[in-house]
Amino acid sequence: MNSDTKLNNFQFKPYSVLYEQLIIRCRTLYLFVILLAFVHISIHPLPALRRVRNSYTNKIKELDNDEKDLFFVSAYYYGVGYSLYKNQVTLTFIAPRDAHWERRKIIAIRSDDTKTVLEPLQIHRATPHNLCKYVTLVGTIVLEEELTELELLVNGHTAKIRYLPADNKPKDLVVCTPPIYNNVRWQNVLLAAHVYTSFGGHLQTYVATTSRPFFEFLEELKRLKGISVDSFPDFYGKSKLDGIEFGGVTVANSDCLNKYKSSGSFITFLEWSDLLVPKSFDSYFSEFANYYESEIFVGLLEYRNERGVAKVVTRPSLIDSVWLNEPVEHPYKLKSKQMDDSKIFEIPDSADVDSMIRGNFTGGEALKSADRVTIGMSIRKTITNPSITAILGRLREDHSTIRCSKSFTTYYTDSNSLNCPGAHLCRNKATKYKFSCVKSDLQFKLLKYNTNFYQLSSSKGFEKTFC
Repeated sequence: MNSDTKLNNFQFKPYSVLYEQLIIRCRTLYLFVILLAFVHISIHPLPALRRVRNSYTNKIKELDNDEKDLFFVSAYYYGVGYSLYKNQVTLTFIAPRDAHWERRKIIAIRSDDTKTVLEPLQIHRATPHNLCKYVTLVGTIVLEEELTELELLVNGHTAKIRYLPADNKPKDLVVCTPPIYNNVRWQNVLLAAHVYTSFGGHLQTYVATTSRPFFEFLEELKRLKGISVDSFPDFYGKSKLDGIEFGGVTVANSDCLNKYKSSGSFITFLEWSDLLVPKSFDSYFSEFANYYESEIFVGLLEYRNERGVAKVVTRPSLIDSVWLNEPVEHPYKLKSKQMDDSKIFEIPDSADVDSMIRGNFTGGEALKSADRVTIGMSIRKTITNPSITAILGRLREDHSTIRCSKSFTTYYTDSNSLNCPGAHLCRNKATKYKFSCVKSDLQFKLLKYNTNFYQLSSSKGFEKTFC
């Protein structure tokens, strides 16, 4: 070996040692980061919940008799007159968790005067975990021609499914809310109804059971402010289906999404203590469209309240299902935008009508003074209506409110153990007496004697009784 070769080896040897040491240290750091992530996933409840999300990927099995049950809540048809989803049917239904219906075949049979066509449903699971016995699913089918009659074929059995036309009146923002089990303050509803309608929003309510004065109050707001009041099955009162998460919040949200999927420009899913106001524009449409037009890859707008809980605003066309207050699957190749300069306001229990009339209400500080005055005057006009005045007198004397022990947005972060948040979370504390109430008369009726298919049936929508 000559002197030049020895010199070269001497020069490059320190650099090769340094390179080896760098690789070893980077590998150690990489393994340390993986270890931290593993520890976080193991002890934190929310990642644990996400982990349960994929636990139903086991081999599909033969169904027991009670696992064949399908409970159809609603079916909406988008006919030829709809700008979006022409000739599409979307169903919301409930099924046993262990049946894994999202992996099984459900065939829709479309019939008309000339022919019959069979098409498989595309099924999305709206409940992303296995904590509760029953889960919510959404099935969708697109038809080539106009629908006249719809049947479902499952395991060799068929049954006709009743369907309704989806909403087709344009709405800037649809606000979907949890079902009411006599657990909502009327002051919150009063404020929400006036704020949302002032900026082009539409408030959708679902009522399972409530006091008579509160129900009459909702009916008057429906007449005066145009809110929607729909009957909702009382899952807390049904022994078989009381294993539904939070009394059917996901069921109500899925129904709301399907009902307004064609007519709503934007949609959000809020609790009754939440209030969302436009901060920069005079309408909800302008507020949200501004972000979607300026950033083409935005799929979700994430607003947070003071506790850091996120609520989303999105276009209904971008999501197929929703769990509690967020989509199960985020829009494909689209991102979530954190709305750091805006937030969801929380209405305190101390909120009173006199302050609302003066424009001094939660979220009002984000509005123009003229808008606050307009909303206050509108609230004043409503409560001085003779029919509303009489109802409010009874509401102020009504102490039958049911208090649910947990908010659905904080249950999984506050709980150390993951158990199904079923009927035990929402019970009437005043058990010594009964109060006059209005209940949904929706009942699941067997569609056909040789099937396990049930669909909600109602004679009047609501009935007066005692709770």
